[in-house]
Amino acid sequence: MTIHSGEERTIWEGESQNVTAKATGGRFTLHYRLTTHYLYFETGGITGTKLEQVPLINVQDVDVAQSLVQKTRKVGNLMVHIIRPDGRHETAVFDSIPDPVRVRDLINQTVHQVRAAAHQRQVTEQQNLNVHRYEATGPVPAIPPAPGMPSAPPVQYAPAGSPPAPAEQTDTPEQVMALLKQLGELRDAGVVTPEEFEAKKKDLLDRI
Repeated sequence: MTIHSGEERTIWEGESQNVTAKATGGRFTLHYRLTTHYLYFETGGITGTKLEQVPLINVQDVDVAQSLVQKTRKVGNLMVHIIRPDGRHETAVFDSIPDPVRVRDLINQTVHQVRAAAHQRQVTEQQNLNVHRYEATGPVPAIPPAPGMPSAPPVQYAPAGSPPAPAEQTDTPEQVMALLKQLGELRDAGVVTPEEFEAKKKDLLDRI
């Protein structure tokens, strides 16, 4: 199943406003970016940084943590909770982000949209797969009559949700018995339900 579709677009970009960034005049600043596909973020410090990316489908939730000093500076830490493909749970910290509540809500909203779109694609793919399976197998073949029994017309079934079609008139008890045998085999194969079998059986017996 394809998780991402369409062109990747940037939704938000930001950088850390922590003490290190302020002390170095922005030369050692961690950068963060949210797109329609991924979260990109840098980790590390003065000795070096590392750029990571996480598919939005793997983001579980985002929280905000603020110290008193951060509140006065109108910044805060974003706690991004991630589930890795191997099942490991991790938390990435976006350090000292301006307007953290707005950014948290933006990330959570984007993740929700990605999950909803992925679920819809999964449903559509499953529906298409079911249609292909039906086209490949075709309708249920007619069951040949038992030795010595005359051939009977095939049983017709209406699509789901349609009113049942009236049963065709039969001319002889032998044809009725042949139809009952076919219905019994269809019931045993799970094609018709026991309730459908009993209703059709009563209708056929009333015509003898």
